[in-house]
Amino acid sequence: MTSPTGEHLPPDIEQAVRAAAEEAAASAADVDREARLPAEALKVIRDTGLLTAVAPVELGGAGLGPAALVTVAERLARGCGATAMIWAMHQAQLACLVRHHPEAPMTRSAVTDRWLIASVTSERGVGGDLRSSRAGVTDGGERTRTLEKEGTTVSYGAHADAYLITARKDADVGASGQVAVLATREQTEMTRTGEWDTLGMRGTCSPAFSLRATFDESQILPVPFGEIAARTMVPLSHLLWAGVWSGLAAEAVHRAVSYVREKARSGSSAQVPALAAAHTKLTGIRGQVDAAVRATEPVFQAGREPTLGLGIELNALKVGVSENAVETARLALQVCGMAGFAEHGPYSIARILRDTYSAPLMIGNGRLLAANAQTLLLARGER
Repeated sequence: MTSPTGEHLPPDIEQAVRAAAEEAAASAADVDREARLPAEALKVIRDTGLLTAVAPVELGGAGLGPAALVTVAERLARGCGATAMIWAMHQAQLACLVRHHPEAPMTRSAVTDRWLIASVTSERGVGGDLRSSRAGVTDGGERTRTLEKEGTTVSYGAHADAYLITARKDADVGASGQVAVLATREQTEMTRTGEWDTLGMRGTCSPAFSLRATFDESQILPVPFGEIAARTMVPLSHLLWAGVWSGLAAEAVHRAVSYVREKARSGSSAQVPALAAAHTKLTGIRGQVDAAVRATEPVFQAGREPTLGLGIELNALKVGVSENAVETARLALQVCGMAGFAEHGPYSIARILRDTYSAPLMIGNGRLLAANAQTLLLARGER
C-alpha cells in the first residue's frame, strides 16, 4: 500500500525507516505484552539518525518536511504503534526547539547527541487543557530558575534524555501566560505517581510523574508557548498522530486482505463486503491526511501564519482519523474472525485495534469538537 501522502523518501531515510519498522514489528508483541519501551526499535531509530528527522540539515538533522514525516510515521506504525507514537511525539518536541530556539546550545546538543525528548504538557487540575498551566517558573537566584509540576501522563518519561515542560512564566501571570522549558534528565527530579497498565499503546510507557526541574533561564524558549503551540506543536502533533493511526489502519486492512486471499486459495468465497468497507474507511483517512499536509505545509515551509481555518481543519483531522482508524480496525477484525481476534498470528488485529482505541482519547475529541463549533462562528468562510 502507498503512503497517505504518496511521498517518496530519500534513500538514506528509506533505508533507516525500513530497518526501524522491521525491528519494531519483530518486538511489537513483547512490547505490548510487557508494557515496556520498544528499546530495540528506538535504538535503530537513534543509530540511523531517524530520531532527528524534523531538524534542519544545518543543525545536523534530516530536514524532512510534513509529507515525509507523515510517511515515516505511517511506515513505523505498520510495525508497532507504540514505536511510531514515541517517534511522532519526540518529533513534535524537537520541532519546537529547532523552530523557536534554534540558536541555543542545548538545541544543537539535542540534535547532535540525539536526545530523546519527552513532553510534560499534561497537568493535574487543568482538565487536559494544553493552553493552561498551574505550575509556574520561580526565581532560584542569579540566572537559575525552578519549577514543579504534576504531570498526568508523561510518555516515555522514565527513558527520556530531556523534557519540554510547559508552565506559567512566573507566579504573577494567569494560567494561559505560558512558556516552554527544556530541561535535561540531570536537571530534573522525576517521581512516578501512577501506573501504566492500559488497553493499548502500552509501549509508550506513559504513567503520571511529579517533577522538579532546576535550570538556567536560557533554557526557557524565548517565544510564548501560545505561539509555539499554534505554529508548531499542535499542527505537527495532529499530522504525525494521524500518520500513526493511518499506519495502524493500513496494517489492519493489509492483514484482512491477506486473510481473504489465503481463504480464497483454499476455495472459500472472496466476496467479503466488510473488506471493501475497511478499505473505503482507509481511503478516507488517507485523503484527509493528504489534504491536511498540503494545508499545513505553508506554515512549516514558508513561515506563514496559521489561520483559524487551518486550526479547524487540523482539529477535524484529529477527530476524523482517530475515529475512522478504530472503525477500520474493527472491520478488519470482522473480516479475519477468530484469526483476527487471536493475539498472535499473521492475521491478528487484536493489538492494532487496542492501539487505535487510544486515538480518540489523545486530546479528547469532545474538546476539539467544542472548539471547532465555537471557531466556525468566527472563521467567516475560511476553510
